[in-house]
Amino acid sequence: MTTTTGASAEDIEFHYDVGNDFYSLWLDDTLTYSAAAWDGITSDTDPGDVAALARAQRNKLRRHLDQAALPRGGRLLDIGCGWGGLLALAAEEDHAGEMTGLTLSRAQLAHVNSLALPQVQARLEDWRFHTPDSVYDAIVSVEAFEAFAGPGLTPGQRVEAYSGFFAACHSWLAPGGTLSLQTIAFDGGIDADGPVGAFFAGDVFPASALPRLTEIAAACDAFFSLTALTSAPQDYVRTLRAWSTRLLAAREQAEKAVGPETYQRYRLYLKTCEILFRRGEVTLYRMTMRRRPQRLHLPARNTNWPQVTQPLPSHPSRELRGALRRGGADVAQLKRTHETVRV
Repeated sequence: MTTTTGASAEDIEFHYDVGNDFYSLWLDDTLTYSAAAWDGITSDTDPGDVAALARAQRNKLRRHLDQAALPRGGRLLDIGCGWGGLLALAAEEDHAGEMTGLTLSRAQLAHVNSLALPQVQARLEDWRFHTPDSVYDAIVSVEAFEAFAGPGLTPGQRVEAYSGFFAACHSWLAPGGTLSLQTIAFDGGIDADGPVGAFFAGDVFPASALPRLTEIAAACDAFFSLTALTSAPQDYVRTLRAWSTRLLAAREQAEKAVGPETYQRYRLYLKTCEILFRRGEVTLYRMTMRRRPQRLHLPARNTNWPQVTQPLPSHPSRELRGALRRGGADVAQLKRTHETVRV
């Protein structure tokens, strides 16, 4: 297997640059493409209710901004800013003074620039090559972390790649600065090189690999103290259900925009991810970290942990695709059909 240290611009564009019009059919009006926070939004009678989805997304964005705890007029960096939802809310609610957003997607960059947000500069730039003019007071990164290490790496190599990210954030932050991080991660008895890892790295996000919490903790420890951690897989179950319902309802428009094959790929991806979150194979972490005054020089650790594996059945993509072609099976049907299958 080819090993990589993370997704390139070409890898990111494979997923994100299929067209802003396509994403607008099934995301909310801010094009926020990450798990929402559904606290207090109890009505679930219409999974595709875009108003409820929009409220939940604003909940999530506001939570990250609150966790960032920016001083008035502070400087904010958004790593993996997407279509600018967090930057737009920060500008609307006057959370920050000067804001910078990094993306590897030209389509996303064009959209953020079209918003003409005050005090916001969006850049088509890999975080590994970012050189700020001055320090930031807070950094937010929502579901970009999954692209910071590639498939085929050992746990120790993944920790090394993640450590590079935390070292960079540490160097960019002012003393006492905060990092608010959200990421999908493995949580079940499977590993990055099994069928689930291959699904994410091949069918969804090329050259990307999901982390484990132990890897994140080992990588950040020298640079940050962890002040808050939550696991919220149900937030992603509801978000994926909302997206999938909206995409199915917009099938005709979606197929015109991107073609039947791409439409089916996204339907498969959304439904499969929903099952994985329901089964506890993957989870969603939200973390708040505070910059350490100085980097800690910790003893070397053994990060070449043995992989935790379970026997896995064959890859069910063919059966899932067949179900989707027959009109889009709902989650209950997929769960009954593939109750013992990890994709």
